[in-house]
Amino acid sequence: MELTGRRSEVDRIATLAVLPRESAMVVVGDPGSGRSSVLDAVSHRVSIPVVRLGVNGAEARWPMSGVTSLFTALDDPRASAHIARLVRNVDEGLAAAHDFLDAVHALTLPPTLVLIDDLDRMDAESQELIAFLAGRLAGTALRLVATVRRVPLDGPLASLPILRLTPLASDEALVLARDMAPEEANDGVLAVLAEETGGNPGALREQIAGLRREQLVGTEPLVLPLRPTPTTTAAAELVLEAAAGRDLDVLTRLALVPTARVAAWDRDAIDDLVGAGLATVRGQSIGVKDPLVRSYLYWSTSAKDRREAHAELVVAAAAHDDRSAAWHSSFVDDVPDAVALLEAGRSYAREGDARAAVTLTERALHVGTGSEEEHIALLGVTEVLLAHRLLGYAQRYLAAIKPFTELPDEVRRLRLQYSVQYLSGDAVHADELMVPVDTADPAEADAFTGLLAMVASFRAEAWELDQARDLLQRAETFEDHASKHTADVLGTVRELVAAVDGTLPPDAELHDGLAAQQLLAMSDPALLLLSHALSIAERYRSARRVFALVLARAKDTQPVWIEAARYLSAENEVRSGNYRQALRAIDVWESGSAVTERLREPSRAIAIAWRHFAEGRTADALDVIDHCLRQRSTNRLWGATAKLYALRGRVLLLDGRLDEAASSLEAADAIGRSLRNPAVLRHLGDLVEAYVRLDRVDDARNITARLAADHHARPSRWGALVLARSLALIADDTTRDTSRRRALELFQPADSQFERARTFAALAAIGNPADRARLGAAAAAAYEAAGLRRPLVTPAPTVAMPVLGQPGAAGPFAGGVRSGAVLSASTPMTPGTPRSAPDAAAVLTSLTAEERAVVQKVTEGYRNREIASSLYMSQRTVELRLTQIYRKVGARSRSHLVALLT
Repeated sequence: MELTGRRSEVDRIATLAVLPRESAMVVVGDPGSGRSSVLDAVSHRVSIPVVRLGVNGAEARWPMSGVTSLFTALDDPRASAHIARLVRNVDEGLAAAHDFLDAVHALTLPPTLVLIDDLDRMDAESQELIAFLAGRLAGTALRLVATVRRVPLDGPLASLPILRLTPLASDEALVLARDMAPEEANDGVLAVLAEETGGNPGALREQIAGLRREQLVGTEPLVLPLRPTPTTTAAAELVLEAAAGRDLDVLTRLALVPTARVAAWDRDAIDDLVGAGLATVRGQSIGVKDPLVRSYLYWSTSAKDRREAHAELVVAAAAHDDRSAAWHSSFVDDVPDAVALLEAGRSYAREGDARAAVTLTERALHVGTGSEEEHIALLGVTEVLLAHRLLGYAQRYLAAIKPFTELPDEVRRLRLQYSVQYLSGDAVHADELMVPVDTADPAEADAFTGLLAMVASFRAEAWELDQARDLLQRAETFEDHASKHTADVLGTVRELVAAVDGTLPPDAELHDGLAAQQLLAMSDPALLLLSHALSIAERYRSARRVFALVLARAKDTQPVWIEAARYLSAENEVRSGNYRQALRAIDVWESGSAVTERLREPSRAIAIAWRHFAEGRTADALDVIDHCLRQRSTNRLWGATAKLYALRGRVLLLDGRLDEAASSLEAADAIGRSLRNPAVLRHLGDLVEAYVRLDRVDDARNITARLAADHHARPSRWGALVLARSLALIADDTTRDTSRRRALELFQPADSQFERARTFAALAAIGNPADRARLGAAAAAAYEAAGLRRPLVTPAPTVAMPVLGQPGAAGPFAGGVRSGAVLSASTPMTPGTPRSAPDAAAVLTSLTAEERAVVQKVTEGYRNREIASSLYMSQRTVELRLTQIYRKVGARSRSHLVALLT
C-alpha cells in the first residue's frame, strides 16, 4: 500500500542520503503515527545502502545490546571486532563514548543510511552512545535516522534535529481509510472514522477492522466515541502520562459529552486543561482536544458511573446548554428524544462543529424509532452538512432517510440526493422526476420548479443538452408560480445550456448588460450559473466580475457556494490562459476547503492534477488523474471523465509520450463526440498534434476537418487559434509557410499566452533544425509569460526529455519523486532552450553540491519555503544560496535560472 499523507516527511529524510555531508535526524511520533511505515518508504526511496535496525524491547535490560545490534548490521567484517571492547568499557563514560566514535571511524563504509526504529526502547547506554555518535558523524559516511515516541528535554537525543509526525489531516486520513476499508464501505462512515481517530493511521486501521459489516456499509449507526483499540490506549496513556500531577477528574467528566458550554463548568479547571493542551475552547464551547484521549477516558469509566454522571450533568446543563442536556438525557431517559438530538446536531452543524453534529446524529439513529418526524429532522441535519460542503457525512445520513409522502419534504430529499450524487462525481439520473406532478399549491410548484432547474443544470454540465432542455420545458408549466430566486435560477440555467451549445447571447443582452443592480439582486446559485456560462463562452473578464460579487458577500454566503465560486473562478483563469492567477486561485480554494475529498471528486482531481502539470510535475499529475479515473463513480459522470482524459492526453503530449497521449485524447473524443462546441472540452487541437507527430497525417486531417466544421457552426476565439494551428500542422509543402505564418500572426496581445506557446512548441516539434531552436525559444518565453512556474517545453520527436527516476538520469537526484529536467551535462537541447543559453555542464561545475541541490529544487517548481523544508536548512540559507547561484551563473531571476538549466 502506498504511504498516505507522509510524503513531505519521507522527502526530508530521503534528502539526507543525497546531501554531501553526514547528518542525523530524530523522527518523533505517537503510537500508530506510522513511524515504521515512514522508514519503510525511505528505505525504498534512496539509492545508497540502507541499514535497517529494529529494536527488541526485551533486550533493553542488557547494557550495550543496541550498539551490538548496530555493529552487527554494518557491512564491515571489522565491526564485530570492536564489540567486545565496547562492552567491557561501558562504565567508563566519556572515554567509552570516544572509543565508540573511534570504532565507527575505523570502519570502511560507503555512504550508508542507518534507520533505527524505536530507539527509545533500546538500553539506556546504547541510546547515549548513539546520540553521541549522531552529533559527530563527520567522516563516518553514515546518515542516521532514529524514531522515538518522545524526546525528553534532558535526554541524550534532545540536541539532535527533530522531525515530528503530526496527525494526518482529515482529507489524508479519509484517503487512507478508503485504501484500508472494503470497497463496499460507506464513504460517510469512513469520514466519521477518519475524524474520530484523530488522524492516527494505526488507530484508524484497528477501528476499521473492528467494525461489523453493517456498520461499515452504513446500515447500522456507529457508537461514539469509538471503543478504544490497543493503539488508542497506548497513544492516550502517553498523553495522560505527560499530564501527570494534574487533576483529571474534570477531563474525565468532559469526555462524557462531545462539546459543552464553558459556562456550565469550573473556569479554573477548564483553563488548566486548556493550558495543558488537553482541552480546546471554541467560542463559548469546550471539548476534549484529542478524540483518542476522549475515547480512552469515556470507556475507562464504568457504565454505572457514566449513567450517574450523565444524570448529574443533565441537571447542570439544563440552565446553560440545551444541546448538552439533550445528549445527556438520551442516556438517562427511558424513551430518549431522538428529534431533540437531531435538532441539537443541526445547530452544531450550523456553527461548523461537524464532530459534535455527527456524534449527536449517530446517537439519534441509535436510540430513535425511525419515525417520519425523525426523518424530517435528519433531513435538516443533512441539508446543513451539505451546505458546509461535508459531502461524506451528507451522503451517509441521506441513505438513512426514506421517501416522504408530502411533496415539499420529498422535493427537499430529492434536491439533497441529486446534489450529493453530482458533487460526488456520479451521474444524476433523476428517475423520480419522470412521474408527472400536478399541484395547485404555489409553494409546492415553486419547490418543484427549482428542482427541475437544478437537475437541468447538472444535465448541461454533463453535456446532455437535449435532456436539459426537456427539463426546462417541463419547468415552464410551473414558472408562473416561481419565486424570484427560482426564476433567476431557471433563467441562468437556460444561459448555461446556451453557453455549452455555443449560442450564448452577447453580454449586452444578458441582465440589462450585466448591470450591477441586476446582478446584486440575484441569489448566489444564479450568479454562479451565470458566471460559469460566461466562462464557457470565453467572456473571462465578465465572468471574473460576477465571481467577485459572490466572493465579496462571503460573510452571508453558504460555504458550499463559496467553494463553488473559488473553484469555478480558478477554472475560468485556466481557460483564459492566466496561469499565475489560476495557481493563486487554486491555492486559495484548497486552503479554504473543509473536509476535502481530493481524489474522488472529478472537479477537485482535475484542479490538483492541472496544478501539478502547470508546475512541471508530470508524474504527480498523472497519478491524480489515474486515481480518479479508477473510481467507479467518476466513470458514470461522462463529462468529467472526458475532461480527465483530455487533461491526461495533454500532459502526456507535452511529456513526449505520443502513443499514450493519442489513446487518452481518443478516449476523451469518444466520450465527448456528441458535444458540438469544440471550445468546451478543448481536446481536438491536442489530438491533431499527437497524430501529426505520430505520422498519422490522414487521421489528423480528419480531426481538423471536424474541428473546422464545428468551429464554423459555433465560432469562438479559442477555436480560431487552435484551428489555425491544426491547419499549419497538416499543411503540405505548397501551403506550409503560409499556414504557419497565419497561425502565428493570428494571435493578439489579449489572447492566451499558453495557446501561443503551444503553437510555437508544436511548430518547433515538426520543424526543420534551423527553425526548431528559434521557435522553441519563443515557446519557452510564451510559457513563462503564461505564468507557468517551470516552463513546459514540447520535445522534438526524436529527443526524449529525461525525467527524474528514469534509467539514465544522471546526477545525485536520480530516483527522485518529482519529474523535471535532470541537471546533467548530457541533457539534450530541447526546443525551449534559448539559443544563447550557456552550456549546462559549465554552469553546474561552478556550483557546490549544496547549491546544485537548491537549483534542482528550483527547476522542479519548489518555493523557498519548500526547498528549506526538503533540504533541511533555513529559509534564509536558501535565499543566500540562491543569491550566490545567481552571481555565479549570471542569472537575472528565478525564471532566467530555470531557462539556463532546463
